[in-house]
Amino acid sequence: MAEKRELKKKLNTLDVTALTAGIVIGAGLFVVTGIGAKYAGSYVWVSFLIAAIPCFMVAFSTSMLAQMYPVESGESYVYPTRIVSHVWGFLSGWGMWLGVIGLVCVTAKAFIIYWNALPQFATQVNVVGGAVLVLAVFCILNFMGVKAVSVVQNILFIFMVLGIVIFIIWGLPNIKSSFLFMEAPNGFNGIMKGASILIFAYTGLTLAADLGEEAKNPKKTIPRGMFFGVSVPTILYTLLALVSVGVMSWSEFSSADAPVASAATKFMGPFGVTFVIIVAFAAILSSHNGEQGIATRISFGLSRDKIISGWFTNLNRFGTPHFALFLSAAVALFLIVSGTIQLVGEILNSMFLFNWIITHLCIFMLPKKWPKMYAEAKVKLNGWKMIVPIIGLASSVVLLVYQGWLALTYSAIWLILGAIVYYIGLSRRKEEIKGLLGEWPYGRYFK
Repeated sequence: MAEKRELKKKLNTLDVTALTAGIVIGAGLFVVTGIGAKYAGSYVWVSFLIAAIPCFMVAFSTSMLAQMYPVESGESYVYPTRIVSHVWGFLSGWGMWLGVIGLVCVTAKAFIIYWNALPQFATQVNVVGGAVLVLAVFCILNFMGVKAVSVVQNILFIFMVLGIVIFIIWGLPNIKSSFLFMEAPNGFNGIMKGASILIFAYTGLTLAADLGEEAKNPKKTIPRGMFFGVSVPTILYTLLALVSVGVMSWSEFSSADAPVASAATKFMGPFGVTFVIIVAFAAILSSHNGEQGIATRISFGLSRDKIISGWFTNLNRFGTPHFALFLSAAVALFLIVSGTIQLVGEILNSMFLFNWIITHLCIFMLPKKWPKMYAEAKVKLNGWKMIVPIIGLASSVVLLVYQGWLALTYSAIWLILGAIVYYIGLSRRKEEIKGLLGEWPYGRYFK
């Protein structure tokens, strides 16, 4: 008799928090903070606070949907396809898939950049070659199942948070007002541009909702994990950025290859470089580890309705959709070889913001589209609470525009390609796919 394979319910609140915050706190903190400072100057910490606004709003909207119906690939694909529209929902998931794979690419490269900043090593590792090795190692880890991923994630997450807290506490007394209140190079517009880039540092916070079938008691675990997953990074980001541009000039900070490590030398001495780089390793690898797992679950979700081959819902003996894992790793490999960190970052920001816009639309459309399900939801965004999706929608649109024409052009091309994939897939088995899209897919696996 064949073994029944299904997704394993093994994640508790710590696991979900570590996966969410671990994904969020990575290259976004240790690399993109420097890029944001090029535009916002010493007010990069203000950019972090502005960037957090749409993130908190989408976390509330997503938590309501996850509490209503926890399901794998829920936030990225299932809720949009069942509530907004089939095609726009598919494009939401399609865009999120590229967005998370973009994170995989950036964090793999960021690890090698910080490795090369270690003073103990004179020989520089090729960034592309080293990033490919990082990708391969964590692909093997993710192949071994979500529990293996979460154990590694918890260890890296706890070490990372402790290291960042030590950096902040040590650095706060060393802040100089002459650095902290230097004139912003591009005024408020530069601060907003910085916020649009630093959205990258928060992308991934709603991805806990894509683990709805692997969490214990998901209606409580997922919202709690998301709340802590966005609150912890916001506090740490703001304070770390405040210390970094308070102990050195923003121009020096933004031009450094490993900016946070450079800031550490100002008050921690030579030890600071090694200390921060080790913390950065934990942050970047925890981010990369979780991103590979989430990218796999999104491609799994896209396959569930057979628009893309149902082959990608096949599970190995560890309960991992391994073909979906290999597909995501292949796309990440292409981005590692072909893209720069800033451009890839702006493209993935665009994909996440597009998804957040669709997520807020779900809140507006849910009561009419699925009235019974909405009535049974314990927590509702209605009445005055509708200010949450309204602010979230408006702020997401504004920051999407700030990504720039090049990133938006590449993102549009990707979405057009997704539309082609959708309609080709639909044409092959139209009745079957429409029937599947009319159902909520919890527990649906194909052989």
